Amino acid sequence: MTERPSSAGGDLTRRRFLQGAALAGTAAYLAACAPSRATVQPTVAPSAGASAGAQGTAGPSPSDGTAASAAPLTGPLRFANRDAYIDIDQDGASPTLVGFEAAHGVAVEYANAAIVDDEAFFASIRSVLEGGGPTGWDLIVVSDWLAARLTDAGWAEEIAAGNVPTALTNVRDELRGLPWDPEMRFHFPWQSVATGLGYNRASTGRDLTSVADLFDPALAGRVTLLRDMRATLPLVYLALQAQGKASDRPPAAMTAGDARAAIDYLRPFVESGHIRAFTGSEYLTDLGSGDTWAALVQSGDFASSASPDDVFAYPEEGWLLTSHSLVIPRGAEHQHAAELMIDWVYDVDRAARLAGWTYHVSPVKGVAEAIAAVDPSAAANPLLFPPPDVLGRQHAAPVFTERDERTLKASFAALTG
Repeated sequence: MTERPSSAGGDLTRRRFLQGAALAGTAAYLAACAPSRATVQPTVAPSAGASAGAQGTAGPSPSDGTAASAAPLTGPLRFANRDAYIDIDQDGASPTLVGFEAAHGVAVEYANAAIVDDEAFFASIRSVLEGGGPTGWDLIVVSDWLAARLTDAGWAEEIAAGNVPTALTNVRDELRGLPWDPEMRFHFPWQSVATGLGYNRASTGRDLTSVADLFDPALAGRVTLLRDMRATLPLVYLALQAQGKASDRPPAAMTAGDARAAIDYLRPFVESGHIRAFTGSEYLTDLGSGDTWAALVQSGDFASSASPDDVFAYPEEGWLLTSHSLVIPRGAEHQHAAELMIDWVYDVDRAARLAGWTYHVSPVKGVAEAIAAVDPSAAANPLLFPPPDVLGRQHAAPVFTERDERTLKASFAALTG
């Protein structure tokens, strides 16, 4: 079990992190202050097949001996991301994007909040992909399940290993070997998130350590689970495994039958009112008000917004480590620039700055040490850096077939109302 440090203890915040970086005066942070201004602004999705921009400079040569892409470096790089998912400075510009533009001579058209919901975004590009056309995006940040769907369908471009040597070296070991892309040929995580237990200690009067604790009769009517079945069902499945009531497959290999068993287990707890709701991040408000005492939660929310009485715990049965990942959609016009951006954000110091803004688990090795030079208390934050004693219990989420997912979503929707 790990607890969120109180605000008095030096929590990592966007403002404090950038202030600390400025005071540290390290070359890595100063280098990000380039003259170009790549501002973070909401934009609309570009039309498919948008024309290419200006020719850029040559990219770095590969350091691992693998062949780099022979494609010319052109731009602008059209980059679709989620809201508030990149660093910004006091002028509304992103040091990460500014530095990239200065280093590579390629403009970045960054679309903040272009992806609000993965399913809606997928629907917006699917017909184009099915027709063999370009989406208009060169780089997108999508959830694991969608990255897997795009990869399996042949709708993701293969990343030239020679253009991403830093990423191949620095990606965290726990994120390697996913069954749908074991060699990381089609994706690299942008940021990761831990899903586990959250509870208000003042309400529960005791510590919770396992998913099974959520079903304690003493918590009846005060428990919420996540409305995302891809997050809730694997954790319930792990709890059933611990009780000898499920197969021994890891969550990443869950079948539709395993998922249905988890739904069946939850049904009487929903019908009795023990589980009061299925929610998104509004569980933070509910924990604070006392309406909810315990919940399945995600680490990023707790790291940025939880109250001092709210506690995050990595469950004894296991927890989920999932990611939003960088993917180059098929037909991307500026693939070389997209590959260089992937490699750019896997630099340890740049990744440390991103982690300080997103409040998520960084996918990059060495980030804790880099942050420790600026803010030691942040480097010790278990919500941002899962401690070694819990890393052996992390699991990847399952990726169901499209047919199974449709059926399961209908069953889960009937359960959750």
